[in-house]
Amino acid sequence: MMNWWLYPEQDEFKEDYPYLAVFILYVIVVIIGIAVRAVTWPGNKHVDLDFLAQSVVIPVVFLTGFVQMWSVVYHGMRHYMETRLLIAARQEYKVVSFARGNITLAGWSVLTPPKATKELALRMLKLEGEFPLAAKMPLKIELEESFDFTRAGQAVSRVLEPMAGKLSRYQQIEALVWVRGGDESFSDELLRVLERSAIATKKITFLPECPDYTQVTEWINLSKSYVVQRLLICVDLHSDEEASKQMENVTALLFTNDYVKTEGEKPVYLYQPMTGVNDVESKVPVYLRTETVSKPKLLWYTGLSRTEKYPLLEVLDENKVVPDRLELEASLGERSAGYQWLMLALAADAVMYGQGDQLVAASAQNHFAMAALSSRLTCQPDYPEEKRYTLPWQAGGIGGLMLFFGLMLIIASVGEAGKTLSGWFITIMAVLLIGLFLGMGTLFTLYYGDKAYEHMGM
Repeated sequence: MMNWWLYPEQDEFKEDYPYLAVFILYVIVVIIGIAVRAVTWPGNKHVDLDFLAQSVVIPVVFLTGFVQMWSVVYHGMRHYMETRLLIAARQEYKVVSFARGNITLAGWSVLTPPKATKELALRMLKLEGEFPLAAKMPLKIELEESFDFTRAGQAVSRVLEPMAGKLSRYQQIEALVWVRGGDESFSDELLRVLERSAIATKKITFLPECPDYTQVTEWINLSKSYVVQRLLICVDLHSDEEASKQMENVTALLFTNDYVKTEGEKPVYLYQPMTGVNDVESKVPVYLRTETVSKPKLLWYTGLSRTEKYPLLEVLDENKVVPDRLELEASLGERSAGYQWLMLALAADAVMYGQGDQLVAASAQNHFAMAALSSRLTCQPDYPEEKRYTLPWQAGGIGGLMLFFGLMLIIASVGEAGKTLSGWFITIMAVLLIGLFLGMGTLFTLYYGDKAYEHMGM
């Protein structure tokens, strides 16, 4: 499971370099240098390049060296702030890229009680008037008695019928089925149902418990390197003996990652769900900020406890997203395990009806999950690159270089004419001055960079 978190907004580095003060300092030094050299310049000697070198060039070179030494701290502070910004930006990129992971919901079919539930999603979206409350609607699906199939088998046959043409095109489908109160023996019945509909499967897996949206995460991860074709069937029927306030439902959903390449229909993308979340109040804002579907029109939710529901709705209001909310229990009766997949199918219907992007949220055993549905595939964000700015080691290196040049100019201006300096002397002085200050700048660079990582908890 991805750890959905972002750093707080980091402060930009706003300390402007004191260019005006440095310029004034240069002007003062040049004026003083010219004045001092003019007073000490021999009266019988013409003003030449030596005058310019000794009164202007040498002071300016030394001053540049000292300014660069002083600015090592300034550039270190900027490096600290920019490193924090980069760490935060790359963490956000990591979360956004993860949230952008998706799989195509290539087909879905829902079976519910017949009265007042035809085109269920449309009615729940209130496009055809008010949707009746659960107490006013039938809770059981009407099925005929059959010697060939159980009630669950008949329901699966009915729900697969609209999808048979699409499913028959695939040869490598893996079917996963959950049946309330069922057992492994239903896998054989499902195989007979599939064969009768000319649907080929390479594997049938019976699930002892209704899966949650972490199953989608697994398929999204698989889709990065393998062709994924998964048919999930959830049979949520209750026995004839027991009275239930839960609406029976059967849902079939086809997940694949090659649908867009092979089919011309408009796909529905199911984006990386946020699953297994306990602290809804802190995690959901991150998901809303980084998930890739902008401003969904409707939130479908089921099974949320008060500690999940109220923080979620508050966060949605604060972020000004999702104008409409739909709690399934209010329309379909008390929550059942299969509602989360029924809700996913209904949200997909809403996308295909042209209602725009949708959010779905479900909870089971205090594990909150949220996913986004859209007809759009979003763009990958740009990877945050380091800004170009002067680093402390560069300032230190320039400072050492200037001091070395200044020393060489002094030696050259006061030395005897025609006498050359030893190559070893020049090399040693270059290594000492440039190496010393370059090393100092490097230490500052490492120090401020390490502090930034330390303060960001890395």
